[in-house]
Amino acid sequence: MLKGMEIKSNFLASFLLISFQILNLEIKRDEIVLFYGPSGSGKTTLLNIITGLIEPTEGDVEICGLYYDQMNRQEKNDFRAENFGIVFQDNNLISTLTAEENLLFFQEMLGGIENSDEKRIENWLKKFGLENRRKSFPEQLSGGEKKRLGIIRALINSPHILVLDEPTGNLDDETRDQICEIIKDIFQKTDITIVISSHDPKLKNIASKIYKIEKKKVLLEIEFPERKKEDKIIYRPIRSIEKWEKIEIEEELEYDIFEEFFEQGIYEDKENYEKRNEKTK
Repeated sequence: MLKGMEIKSNFLASFLLISFQILNLEIKRDEIVLFYGPSGSGKTTLLNIITGLIEPTEGDVEICGLYYDQMNRQEKNDFRAENFGIVFQDNNLISTLTAEENLLFFQEMLGGIENSDEKRIENWLKKFGLENRRKSFPEQLSGGEKKRLGIIRALINSPHILVLDEPTGNLDDETRDQICEIIKDIFQKTDITIVISSHDPKLKNIASKIYKIEKKKVLLEIEFPERKKEDKIIYRPIRSIEKWEKIEIEEELEYDIFEEFFEQGIYEDKENYEKRNEKTK
């Protein structure tokens, strides 16, 4: 799904020029991938490269046969908006808007607001235990509530890849556990691939693949095949990339609030996806 080829990047951290390189990076559609390393090692820079927010000093990123260096700025922006959901380290909430208004504003940016959106957002807030905080401003929310709101905002556009930068940072143990459970729930109930950067060892317990940033290199540390998605998960084609002939699935899906990821009625099943993916390699 996503590959980084001979990526090298130079960046500033605490006024020092730091470099890292990735010899081989691969993220598949059925994984929670964790980039683990100390503060200042380049985790956020790496996520920004993966999402196309910044360009690496050398190398490129490929997603399903499409390369960032072949896109102009607007194409990168459109591709990111259509396929990525990003939870920033500081959440990037608008301080003058309520929790509900933050979500409605982001929805409008993605393509307008329909009459059903307020009900849809109400359901998301309820799913994440924020139904009583819909009229609260960010400064009135706890750290864990802000993080949950940031996750909802990232899920609004039904992304294929959810990117979380230090999702448990500056949270107490109980709240960190709650965020870990939310991430697991999203992973098991949708076809979303999850990419995380963190120095929190708790997140190692849910990751299916761990890359360690050490001695200026990003190296594969360990994989847990048993933590990958179950075969019953159905995959949607990546938007704006794959022109696959889609197949219809008639069986009823029970994904509670996450049903909206499959509401179009036309899906790509995992077996068919894998066959087609082999042909595109």
